[in-house]
Amino acid sequence: MTGRPNREEASIDRRGFVSLAAAGLMLGVTQRAAQAQDDGGLTRPFLKIDGDGIVTVYAKHLDMGQGIWSGLASIIAEELDADWATVRVEGAPARMPDYGHLFFGAQTTGGSTSIANSWDQLREAGAVARAMLLQAAAAAWKVPFDTISIDRGVLTCGIRSAGFGVFAAAAGRLPVPSATPKLRAAYRLLGKPLLDQLDRIAKSTGAQRYGIDGGWPDLKVALVARPPRLGARLKSADMAAARAMAGVCEVAEIPTGVVVVANTTWQAMKARAALHPVWDESAASQTGSDSFMRELSAMMEARAPDFRDRRGDPDAAFANAAHVVEATFDFPYLAHAPMEPLSLMGRMEGQRCRLRGGFQSQTANQQAVAKVLALPTEDVILETIAAGGSFGRRAAADSDWVVEIAHLLRATAGRWSIKLMRTREEDMAAFRYRPQVRHRLRGAIDAGGRPLAVAHHAAGEGVFAHLIDVLPDLHRSSVLLGNGFELYGFPAGEVAWWRPKLDIPVETFRGISNNHMAPAKEIFIDRLARAAHADPVAFRSSLLKDDPRQRAVLERAAAMIGWDHPPAPGRMRGVAVHKADSSYVAQIAEISGTPADFRIERIVCAVDVGFAVNPDIVRAQVEGGIGFALSNAFHSQLTVRQGAAVETNFDAYPVLRMDGMPRLIEIAIIDSDAPPTGIGEPGSVLAGAAVINALERMGAPLATRFPYRPA
Repeated sequence: MTGRPNREEASIDRRGFVSLAAAGLMLGVTQRAAQAQDDGGLTRPFLKIDGDGIVTVYAKHLDMGQGIWSGLASIIAEELDADWATVRVEGAPARMPDYGHLFFGAQTTGGSTSIANSWDQLREAGAVARAMLLQAAAAAWKVPFDTISIDRGVLTCGIRSAGFGVFAAAAGRLPVPSATPKLRAAYRLLGKPLLDQLDRIAKSTGAQRYGIDGGWPDLKVALVARPPRLGARLKSADMAAARAMAGVCEVAEIPTGVVVVANTTWQAMKARAALHPVWDESAASQTGSDSFMRELSAMMEARAPDFRDRRGDPDAAFANAAHVVEATFDFPYLAHAPMEPLSLMGRMEGQRCRLRGGFQSQTANQQAVAKVLALPTEDVILETIAAGGSFGRRAAADSDWVVEIAHLLRATAGRWSIKLMRTREEDMAAFRYRPQVRHRLRGAIDAGGRPLAVAHHAAGEGVFAHLIDVLPDLHRSSVLLGNGFELYGFPAGEVAWWRPKLDIPVETFRGISNNHMAPAKEIFIDRLARAAHADPVAFRSSLLKDDPRQRAVLERAAAMIGWDHPPAPGRMRGVAVHKADSSYVAQIAEISGTPADFRIERIVCAVDVGFAVNPDIVRAQVEGGIGFALSNAFHSQLTVRQGAAVETNFDAYPVLRMDGMPRLIEIAIIDSDAPPTGIGEPGSVLAGAAVINALERMGAPLATRFPYRPA
């Protein structure tokens, strides 16, 4: 409660108040939208207003730390004119088509699309709810609809005032009207700074609950002994010894290994260690990172690509060029390594299964569990709670981390509520990585330094192999998104892709292919500018004439850092610009020292995300994204040796530390009336390229392999 009035001051008796408060208002969307179900409109609630005036928003997208639950809730709160202090948010049920992603056709989160996908839906839902509250108040007070105002959750007409809770139930019984969302000029919450995130206090005090925390009574803990090499199978294990240990409830074989169920995590860990499993490795993978990269290189030399797209006459452009620049870049496997190792809870409730965890792909998860347990899909209930990171790992195409608990519940006949845990080592050794990719680029310039052509070639597996027969373009794009051929306006050029055979499963990773395409493209473009003796900002700008928004963020970043004035002695600058997920980002880094001992003094960043719904969240995502990009560029690498992961914890898999962050980060958000887009992924792919460009201009060896070691 906030101290604001939440009861009507006239014309309603106690009996009427109690009956209204007991029911509350649950709302979906307009009748028009409900009737247009085939067009992707939702037919179930996005929000609930209870008798106490609490507004609960049901978020169909997962909050993995990117702040999206606050972002989605603020859209509805704005349209309602709600008091932000009374707004709550919960994960929506797993239910199609009600909570389906309008772009992807399933309930899922990814591609920095949560705001863009929900923008019109939630604005309309909030506007309709507001209209229904006004209609209910007008009927109770017997006044014209348009004489009532709403401010911070309080309806007012003359001397009368009441909170949302008074009219919630009556509003819920009204026919659903059509309603027009607000104009931007009327916004009180959206686009404004300093809007408190709904989970700030819970996260700051440790009260935020994640799947790893448990939460159900009498919860057992399960750990799985899995083979260290991909493709190995269980030969034997001392299950009797494990069963005899204190606190152990069950030991059973499941498709992924041997599971131990115990009363506590420590008891499960000790019992698992007592299994002493022996693995049959006769069919285990022999793949190694280094040998696979050599295979990619040889493939690009030996055969034609699986895909090629061209414009103009690149062959003639290269043949007639005054200068041709070439480069190769090798990008390693990367582990997702979210701070919360994958964990979830599950139990059987009669003929239904209930799971609780940070579900990123609810539709796929629900269907996969239903298949294992031979249940109707609607009898698999997913309770989506906040996740401690993902970076794409929770969106695994085969739902591997969720399916495992289904096998566990089946093996234990559903006798217990169980939390399935993974240690950090298990999480990182799970063979679900950012793909290993080799890039080969060529660029042509004429005698005057003008760009003539570019060729951007890549070899590596995409992350949607399971869809290649039905959506081949989607699979291919998961390797080629963000390439220099498409994003720069060279008169001629080509992009090509070689698809290898690979037995190491790869998964979506933050930025999809932009996380390797953007660095390769931007480092190469900078080298081409140097070969042309051209200013790197002007050189890029000349190639972005047909992309005014990308050009605008580049020019804004240049103005922020004072590009027209050279840096102080001993400092060097590097530039990078990119478009991803319909968002535009430019970053300029300024470094000091030497290549062997450098410091990132400053990074300026200009972003265009359309209308910035929550500017503070945009800034936070860019700041975190800079750290993420620097970590991937300079520190992290997952090595595979004979089908086994070498680095399985942060002692061997380093990530950026605080002292590696820029001393100063400045962010400018371009003011725009364009529809909102995303920033979580676009903001996480550029910083490494900007710093490497500065280092190469400082005299560091040319980057060819990541993570980059400048000395």
